[in-house]
Amino acid sequence: MIKSRILLFISIICLLSSCDKDVINWNSDPFKGDSYISDLKSPISTFLSEQEDFAEYVKTLRYADMYNALNQSSSGTSFTAFVPNNEAMREFYKRRGVDSLYQLTKDYARQYVLYHTVKDSILPDAFIQKKTVTNLKGNTINIRIDSLNPGQVLLNEEGRVVEMGLSAYNGKVYVLSKAMTPLVETVYDRIVEAGSSKIMLEALDATGWAKKLNTMVDTTYNETNDRVITYYYYTMLNVTDATFAKAGINSLADLQDKLASVSQESLSKDSLLRQYVGYHILQNQYTTEQLGAMNGSNATRIWSSSAQNQVFTVTYDSLTTNEADRYVINVSSDAVRFLPEKSNVLSTNGYVHELDGWMPVWEPEQTEVLWDLADYTEIKNIVDPLYYQPEEPTSTEQRTRVATATCFEYVVGESGSNNRSYSDIDYVTCRNNMKDANNYDRLVFNLGYMGQVAMQTPTIVKGKYRVELSLIYLTGHNFMRQQSDGNGGLLKMTFDDKEEYNLFTAPYTKVTKALPGVYTTTLYEEIEFPETASHRMSFIILDPAASTNSNFSLQFDCIRFIPIEN
Repeated sequence: MIKSRILLFISIICLLSSCDKDVINWNSDPFKGDSYISDLKSPISTFLSEQEDFAEYVKTLRYADMYNALNQSSSGTSFTAFVPNNEAMREFYKRRGVDSLYQLTKDYARQYVLYHTVKDSILPDAFIQKKTVTNLKGNTINIRIDSLNPGQVLLNEEGRVVEMGLSAYNGKVYVLSKAMTPLVETVYDRIVEAGSSKIMLEALDATGWAKKLNTMVDTTYNETNDRVITYYYYTMLNVTDATFAKAGINSLADLQDKLASVSQESLSKDSLLRQYVGYHILQNQYTTEQLGAMNGSNATRIWSSSAQNQVFTVTYDSLTTNEADRYVINVSSDAVRFLPEKSNVLSTNGYVHELDGWMPVWEPEQTEVLWDLADYTEIKNIVDPLYYQPEEPTSTEQRTRVATATCFEYVVGESGSNNRSYSDIDYVTCRNNMKDANNYDRLVFNLGYMGQVAMQTPTIVKGKYRVELSLIYLTGHNFMRQQSDGNGGLLKMTFDDKEEYNLFTAPYTKVTKALPGVYTTTLYEEIEFPETASHRMSFIILDPAASTNSNFSLQFDCIRFIPIEN
């Protein structure tokens, strides 16, 4: 199974080679034939070749045909290279079951180099402030300061940085005493490899989720015969056999019997099993920190699972000194926790987190829902991984047209738009003056007068809510704030196309200051959802200025559903 995944991953590398060439030119070496006086004047590959301790990695660069690529510095290209020293390289060979580099394929060697290389030169002061970086293959590398070894950093809980920020002409070198393993395993592979989850694996197979979790990428063709590449990302909350056993579950049949005994729904055992498995899977990749992220201590965040209309909560306690108690799932029910040493296991299509309890399906009380409008796998598939939900504000805005994402149903008004700065629907990153934006990004809607769009919300627990919108205000929006041209960006908004949810609102008229930034306005003072479900939110732009004023755009960050107590 694992070998087949490696072969598939290598084929994906070939498929994506055109993307890599946008970053580095394999055959370009602007320093070839030059003599170097100091380390700083040597590009990365040459810098490494001048030091014996990196001889094995230099062999890898040459074998992978990447030596020249990491020497280039044309058009401002720079890199951060995580470079294993000779000892780390030999330890990696042992892990791979080979005696030397040349027993691995050239494609794998190239993958290895790309995995250990990041675009842009990162200074140590900036590096230690980061939580993640994205390598040249688009994989996320988690960064954690090693509190037990001062001056050292862990990459993906595996690679160990022992020297930071050595200077080469075209970037920085971070020395590793242990190398990282390139990602070729899927979420499903990770569970198989661990060898401790026979019951969950049988449940995944029985419900069809095994195939989904084992899929990294799919290629289809649209109506115009254009190739469409879709990547799949998941977060798996895994339960081991030992944890099931603590609940008296020792087989798949036991699990089905247990589900039937605790469920209050009139569903078949097969349906209950599908619901239970889906309840442990999210349709995007999140670390435990991201799952628990919320402003303030002791805050609870609700998450939509893959089980229809089923959610779970994650409560964050910033005051605890015990790492295992920092995030608690379903704290008001059968509370479970992540096992820190067995969680944040990264695969090529997501994360696996191990739980300390079996986590039955449970409907929580009303909890605040934070809906990041850009938090869709369909959008993530389109945006360059370097810029999707960045860890910090970007120095310049990065704009990507995402209107083709299937999470949108939209129509551009007949009169079109006069704003040429944005396309119909764009994903845009935020600079420092927008640092309060969730995930430092927003969606920009540029649909013209009578343009309309619909999106599906996360699952919301039944009950009454106040609904707040966070939007981006730019100086060019002042005419909307003052309603000096048009009617301030008037919208007709609704949920589920129901008349009782119809709302006319002009959120930009509620911006309190004429300063660029992130502002929050109330959409609905009160709205009631009679059942726990996801809802279709839509709005129509009723401002003629949307087609005539070149500064008109709607720039939305997120929507919060805040419970109202009865």
